[in-house]
Amino acid sequence: MTNSLSNRLDRDKLLMIPRDRVASVAHALLSGANHEPPAELTAGIAVLFYAIAERNGTDPEELYHLGRKLITDPSAYHDKSNAQMESLRDFFGLRVRNEPVI
Repeated sequence: MTNSLSNRLDRDKLLMIPRDRVASVAHALLSGANHEPPAELTAGIAVLFYAIAERNGTDPEELYHLGRKLITDPSAYHDKSNAQMESLRDFFGLRVRNEPVI
């Protein structure tokens, strides 16, 4: 458990956030930058990811694997979160990779 002076994230809380809530927050973070050119959007996300990991004392590789698990492992009983996660992947296919078809 972290104390009030710690800058580290509570790992247990991080792992317990509902998948649909994570998808909702990810969509909110993207909503302000979705008009940016693909390379700039990608660089901005990379900087944001680094800053979050560094300031919270979290291993970036662990965060990456958590994100990968959340976005690629469908929930058997949570269709809403599955659709939200898939729409995040679709956004990057369309917007960042400039794929004409999802």
